[in-house]
Amino acid sequence: MQVFNNVVESGSFSRAARRLRMSNASVSTLVQNLEAHLGVKLINRTTRSMHPTDDGIAYYERSRRILADVEETETSLARTRSRPQGPLRVDLPTTFGRLYFIHALPEFIARYPDIQLTITVTDRRVDIIHEGVDAAVRTGVLEDSSFIAKKLYDARFIACASPDFIARHGEPGSPEDLSRFPCLGFMSPISEQVTQWQFSRGRGEAVEQHVHSVDGKVNIMNADALVEAAIAGVGIIYLLDISVNRALASGQLRALLTDWDTTVLPVSVLYPHTRHLSAKVRAFADFVAEMFPLPAVGNAVGSGRKLPSQSP
Repeated sequence: MQVFNNVVESGSFSRAARRLRMSNASVSTLVQNLEAHLGVKLINRTTRSMHPTDDGIAYYERSRRILADVEETETSLARTRSRPQGPLRVDLPTTFGRLYFIHALPEFIARYPDIQLTITVTDRRVDIIHEGVDAAVRTGVLEDSSFIAKKLYDARFIACASPDFIARHGEPGSPEDLSRFPCLGFMSPISEQVTQWQFSRGRGEAVEQHVHSVDGKVNIMNADALVEAAIAGVGIIYLLDISVNRALASGQLRALLTDWDTTVLPVSVLYPHTRHLSAKVRAFADFVAEMFPLPAVGNAVGSGRKLPSQSP
């Protein structure tokens, strides 16, 4: 199409070839192939001149508009790639959003001033497609093939309690001892089931495994509230490091059973395939990736450019 238009505009196969930096034969062959594809004659040729047919003129007028649209689209995309812009709606888990991403907002805004950001912060599993979410941070194995997932981090569970609780009750020497201690259950807002506490140690045939089921006296369907309850000395909790690492670093909580391995869950940013080429979605995904591993205190961005210290 571009070759044909250049031939019409220059009035000559040879001039079009020079303009396109192609051979005369290549230009002639491409126009002949286009005519064969369309099944019409586009250009009448003689030994002395060439001029477009009526079909050629009609095709030239339509193709010129099409090529202009293509150029405008590519220019717009290139501009957007270099400077992400437009509305962007993201969904974040409560703890990550409240403790980390909100503190990183000044850096995100400074980097991408042309993005209009809408944030939902909830532990409810938002329907990304139906609620118009462009990207979301999720914990756990992702099985929906309609999304692209970029793994950020492997988060692990940590059993912990407050120093006051440990002073009053002591601490378990093994997972089997947990049944003798007040333990607080985390009820998943997605499955509405209380998370089981899984521990393992060793390898191969020598591996030891233990699963602790909380007695159900106190179950809380919010990770932040569960952390606060543990800080208050109510009992032992078992949560992902994303939720407890700041309380551990500040001394409000202390890790227990540290010689045992616990469950590991991937943390990912995901977005629909239809958002794959969006510069603003890529910008958000790259920015969030820089934040991992999450800092215990201080900087909101874990690697790359740092932010000023923030209190929890």
